[in-house]
Amino acid sequence: MGIVEFAWLFAQNLDVRHGAREGARLIAVNFNPNTNTGNAQTADIVAEVQARMDSAAGPTVSLEACGSGTVGDGAKAEVSATATTLTGLLDWAIPSPLILRSGVEIRIEQPATWADNVGSPTC
Repeated sequence: MGIVEFAWLFAQNLDVRHGAREGARLIAVNFNPNTNTGNAQTADIVAEVQARMDSAAGPTVSLEACGSGTVGDGAKAEVSATATTLTGLLDWAIPSPLILRSGVEIRIEQPATWADNVGSPTC
């Protein structure tokens, strides 16, 4: 059962990592399915990242521009989610809550029209 539990936690960690990578790619290409801009487009990107993840617990997605949002500037997507256990067998050994985090920095390929939802810049 311990092996199954570790595999489940590993899979959740991979899901968070892949979610951050997907988010970074979406902001690099200025993903815009509804022709929204600003905060509405950011909400669309966050919803798309969450939809592409297998995570049962709702992940938190943050998008951050590391410059003015022009081509060649940097941007960062970060995803965090609370890990869950399947059996409870390892609950004594795992800090509660266990927050899984991953961030990916990428260069913007299309001019950004989405809004930074982090607040103060950290990249």
